[in-house]
Amino acid sequence: MTKDEDVKAAMHHSEAEHNIQLPKKDKSKKVWIIISIILALALVGAGVYGFLKMRDYNKQINDLKAQVTTLQDGKKVLEDAASAATAAAAKAVVKASATNYLEVKELGYKLPLSEDIKDLQYFVNGTTTFFSTGSLQSKAWAVDKGDPGKYCSLGTLPLGAISKFADVTEAGPTQQKALSGFVLGYAPPQANCSTNQATIDLQSTQKASFVKAFEKAEKI
Repeated sequence: MTKDEDVKAAMHHSEAEHNIQLPKKDKSKKVWIIISIILALALVGAGVYGFLKMRDYNKQINDLKAQVTTLQDGKKVLEDAASAATAAAAKAVVKASATNYLEVKELGYKLPLSEDIKDLQYFVNGTTTFFSTGSLQSKAWAVDKGDPGKYCSLGTLPLGAISKFADVTEAGPTQQKALSGFVLGYAPPQANCSTNQATIDLQSTQKASFVKAFEKAEKI
């Protein structure tokens, strides 16, 4: 190779070296990595939020279920009490018509029955007896159908209540009737059991007769 050829070859090689480009950094790849991280964090955040909302929703459902259970239990208690009252009332009516006395065997006493309270009924709860009559309830039912709280039922104490005590001191400031071994205390009704005047009048008349019966109570 001649000298000129050597020079040309050297120049060509130098130009080729200058034309070699260094690898560029892939900026787009970094951008996608950042976007992927942001999306991942967003998904994690959405998952946590969804978990918290679902937990709150489940708690609300459980709270509602607990409230429903409480209401159902309360309804059953009332239904059982009503059934017991009905059974006791039926039993009381039979006793009254057979002997002219209402016998409260659960607490050991009996009441004489006059004509206007011959259908006297009772219900015992612990040491207290609640009273009403079939005739009073029938009259209230006929005129107070829109208000179940005014049917003059046993639970509304239309004629009052009688409680059994060990002695006079325990009976306290109530109208009392001392019997052998215990004392009865009478608590009068606190309000009318109906808004109908005819029913109120009957309640007043039967209450007066009931008080007389209480004053003549006897031990069984």
